[in-house]
Amino acid sequence: MLSHDSEIKGPASPLVRGILDQFDLTDKHVRNITRKFVQQMRDGLIYSRPWQLPSYVCHIPDGTEKGTFLTVDLGGTNCRICLVNLLGDSTYKVVQTKKTVPAHVRINPRYKPLFDFISEAIGVFLDRPDLRLLAEGASRIPLSFTFSFTCEQTSISQGTLIQWDKGWNIPEAIGENPCAMLQQSVDELKLPVHVVALANDSVGTMLTRAYTAQSHGSTLAGVIIGTGTNAAYIEKLSNVKRISRAGTTVSNASMVINTEWGCFDDDLETLPTTSFDRSLDINSNNPGSQQLEKRVSGMYLGELLRLVIVACYSQGIFDMALNSDSSCNCPYGLDSSFLSLLASSEQTDTPEVTAAIEEVLLAKNVTSSDVRTLQQLANGIAKRSARLAGSGLGAIILQSGRLRQSRHEKELIEVTSVQARKHATQSLKSSGRGCRLLCWISQFFAQLGFSARQPKHAPETTVQDRNEDDIVDVGVDGSLIEKYPGFENFMRSALRDIDDIGWDGERRIQMGFARDGSAVGAALMAKASVLA
Repeated sequence: MLSHDSEIKGPASPLVRGILDQFDLTDKHVRNITRKFVQQMRDGLIYSRPWQLPSYVCHIPDGTEKGTFLTVDLGGTNCRICLVNLLGDSTYKVVQTKKTVPAHVRINPRYKPLFDFISEAIGVFLDRPDLRLLAEGASRIPLSFTFSFTCEQTSISQGTLIQWDKGWNIPEAIGENPCAMLQQSVDELKLPVHVVALANDSVGTMLTRAYTAQSHGSTLAGVIIGTGTNAAYIEKLSNVKRISRAGTTVSNASMVINTEWGCFDDDLETLPTTSFDRSLDINSNNPGSQQLEKRVSGMYLGELLRLVIVACYSQGIFDMALNSDSSCNCPYGLDSSFLSLLASSEQTDTPEVTAAIEEVLLAKNVTSSDVRTLQQLANGIAKRSARLAGSGLGAIILQSGRLRQSRHEKELIEVTSVQARKHATQSLKSSGRGCRLLCWISQFFAQLGFSARQPKHAPETTVQDRNEDDIVDVGVDGSLIEKYPGFENFMRSALRDIDDIGWDGERRIQMGFARDGSAVGAALMAKASVLA
């Protein structure tokens, strides 16, 4: 397998070298991009923007959550219905079914056909022999609705549909609440179901990781890098100025934020832009928007590679000959899985990889030089994608402040502060000498200092315990980060390039897959709604 953190070796023509240089994201680029992203995140916490969307989820799972919940995941052309049983020991069970949404339902002037279709599918699902007793014995089963279209959320169970995408078009639904539309159809069928949450897949990924992670309390974010890309993270509630505090309690110290980072830096202030990026954007369905997504997500990486191959082919860089029906001659004819295939090849001239290229590209006479050039180009595009994703994750980590202070240090200061207040009260009662108290408090906080040194009598911790407390856990999901060799390592290289993270901070960042994030995360949102 190709090295996961190095360039593909071999000579490259000046044209290929120039293209690779265009896709190279330097450490300076990373720092500028991260700085811009942090600024944009803070702006979105204050003002109503299409990014930094409040999820209204203020309960962060710790693995003890229990309950049985229905989830519906609507996106693309499929509708997935699941029954999720949270077992309370960081584990779960999922029973599911999947239905293809008919084209006449996806494109329709009225919304009722869609939500009737979903409700009927729920009814059939609950009528399964293994679920019938549950449905018959339940008063109302909580349901969480993952609705993968742009909504402005106003509570955990309410939101307004802003626009359709992915080829859907149901005009009557614009401005309506997806949960209310689904509940209306469910009630007409008299199903024992209560729609309690409007879910988001990146929020679900974060919640699932928090529920299943071994180090409970350490999860900060969930990141999706697949066909699309997005991230969610835990933000201090006091920083979320864009919403009214109505509906939240004083004790809620944090809220999960859906960053919608695909639209970060749409003004291209810091994002690198090649001629291939410009061509892709101009010919897309949404020119001028989702600029980060167009450089990171799997939906677009195959198209970027196709545009690069066409440019190189027209300049006579390749020895191979492309058939007129080649996928290179069809917009979006190349899937991002082709990049993963090229990166997974152990050698550049094996018959297997040559045959794969011939099949995918409908090419003849593919040489070792062609294979090497294709691998170099694909690697350059994928590496930029990963380093951009790493820059986004770095911005989240910096905004959170989690690297500035470990959980152990926070707990230590909290405990010692309580002791200080108790000591202060006793001192006042016994002596009434405020000056002595003020001197003692000054000495106490001076002892803590900015380095957060341990007080003289603080309990000692082992290096192993301290390292576990220092973990910043990130749940990840998506075909690109899972299947492209070395994608995480490229992300980590970007994290190390950020001044306030560096090598020491990057070592504290733990990434782990959040399996079944859509279903389990939606169930955890339903649980949060019940607890709200």
